[in-house]
Amino acid sequence: MSQTSSKQLQLRAGTWNVDAIHSQVFASVWHMSVARLRAKFPGLSGRLQVDPEDPLRSSFEIEIDARSVTTGHPAQEDFMRSEPWLDAERHPTIGFRSTSIAPRQGGFTIDGELTMKGVTRPLQIPADFHGVVADSWGLRAGFTSVVTIDRRDFGITWNRIFSWGPMASEEMEIALDIELVYPDESLAEKPA
Repeated sequence: MSQTSSKQLQLRAGTWNVDAIHSQVFASVWHMSVARLRAKFPGLSGRLQVDPEDPLRSSFEIEIDARSVTTGHPAQEDFMRSEPWLDAERHPTIGFRSTSIAPRQGGFTIDGELTMKGVTRPLQIPADFHGVVADSWGLRAGFTSVVTIDRRDFGITWNRIFSWGPMASEEMEIALDIELVYPDESLAEKPA
């Protein structure tokens, strides 16, 4: 499918599921003030429910398994799952649920509530929408976003302070690369 025709496809009314295999959620903090320490959360699910009467009344939600955090270093992952950080044993789910969706240049603004470590706070996600394409199973859409939160607002206060500053920044960046699928073989396109 050409780039031109892919831009002509629209989000259809109904349920679009997060494709967990092809979606990515990362969280990062500045470590020792010199580089970002990134963690990936591969355990995720979610959906976009597109309202047929008014697309701006649509809803988006995502659930992330806090226990799935991975950095490539088991001891570091265990520490991130522990009480000073995610407390994943007592709070295994990180969740976001939208309260409103509004158009903006290049995408949408998704207002909602983020729940992490048992604390719920409002969050605005500036989502850059990358269009809709037909694939072998139906339709596929995607958006990306980067938001910054103060991790202390969610009870993540652990740190060590040096003369030059903190071991871990208080600001936590959350990056989303989300693919959504709308399974409908009547809309599918087989590859050439």
